[in-house]
Amino acid sequence: MSGVPETCPVCGEVVGVRNAVHVTVNTKADAGILDEYVCRSCYRAELAPLVA
Repeated sequence: MSGVPETCPVCGEVVGVRNAVHVTVNTKADAGILDEYVCRSCYRAELAPLVA
């Protein structure tokens, strides 16, 4: 594992921050700002299409 371990909130895989994508989302709701590390495969499959 490369870097500090983080758990991907999408799939639950534990990945190092060097192998993850840092994602921040301003929900403009009670949840406030989400600040997470997502594994690269979940980012490509779930999040990248939303911002491309």
